[in-house]
Amino acid sequence: MLPLDKLKCLPKTSGIYKVLDAKGNVIYVGQAKNIHSRWNNGHHKLSQILAECGLAARIDWVEIPEWLLNRAENAAVSFYKPKLNSKTPPVV
Repeated sequence: MLPLDKLKCLPKTSGIYKVLDAKGNVIYVGQAKNIHSRWNNGHHKLSQILAECGLAARIDWVEIPEWLLNRAENAAVSFYKPKLNSKTPPVV
């Protein structure tokens, strides 16, 4: 698990990631073919996450093969019901 100021340390692998607030609540779940690139090239939710938690937010991830990303993300969003995910992603 990494704080937001350590994004350069994220792995360059495919997987599901979750963003947690200071209390450990999951506030966002996403997927990426390259987690490092997703966050270091300007994640579309970063400003919302910073507004919600500041630098107290942390990122945790699980490496998942690319072919399983959609199903794993869908399961994680359904389980955690994070407030910054606007909708449940489709299962492909």
